[in-house]
Amino acid sequence: MNYRMRDLENFASAANCKSLSEASRRLGMSQPSLSESIQRLERDLEATVFYRSRSGIQLTPRGREFVAKVQQLLGFVQELEAVKRSKNVFGGQTISIGCHATVASYTIPAALEVLRESAPDFKLEFYHDLSRNIQYEIQRGRLDVGVVINPIPVPDIVLTHLGFDFATVWVKAGAKPDILIHDPDFNQTQWILKRWKNPPVRTLSTNNLDLICRLVGKGLGYGILPYKAVELSGEKLIQVASLPVYKDRIVLVHRPEFGKTAAEKAVISAVKAAFPKS
Repeated sequence: MNYRMRDLENFASAANCKSLSEASRRLGMSQPSLSESIQRLERDLEATVFYRSRSGIQLTPRGREFVAKVQQLLGFVQELEAVKRSKNVFGGQTISIGCHATVASYTIPAALEVLRESAPDFKLEFYHDLSRNIQYEIQRGRLDVGVVINPIPVPDIVLTHLGFDFATVWVKAGAKPDILIHDPDFNQTQWILKRWKNPPVRTLSTNNLDLICRLVGKGLGYGILPYKAVELSGEKLIQVASLPVYKDRIVLVHRPEFGKTAAEKAVISAVKAAFPKS
């Protein structure tokens, strides 16, 4: 059976619409032309793919079965096109990625190594902020994708687990400081402080986790830090075993419509590759 690729693409697009008029607007074609395309596909398939009524269109059982196969086929075709255009995967598309600066330090370099091979023409913009702000910007549609610590599940947001981290109190071996150095805007900081019976009264506040690591490494204070920040710094800090530990989830966050183009798929795969499974 020979199907026209354009008919398959039109059908897949119409399947996500409530009416043929809506589908024709999205496709930028006339409704009679779209109707002709769908009818031609139904003749080729020898089956009806839509129930049609005054209220709109609805997939038939055969249509639901067929659209799943068509979407899979179109995905394969897109991947083949990406291989053919291996030097032009992004094709001018720019993708914005958000994450905390420290998260970026252990995610972005590894992801770009992968992306350099799969999509050497990558065009990215980075935005750094607290994880909760990154998630908010993704929900608003102002960022495409983000690596978020402890995201809040909400409708219309896709969450993909990447890995774990933990935040706790660190100190230089042998030091007995009377100062606490932390970022008060971190949810983890507030959680730990509520469970720390006698924390130091004196505090230093900064949102630079690397600076906290350096100061703690000089024996100038206790520091509330994620393990990965300590690991990145190279400082030989000791975890205070008697104090609370907050377990963090590292999650890839994006809207459902993200991940359709070859460039978006390449970015998702590259970020996932930065977190190899143990």
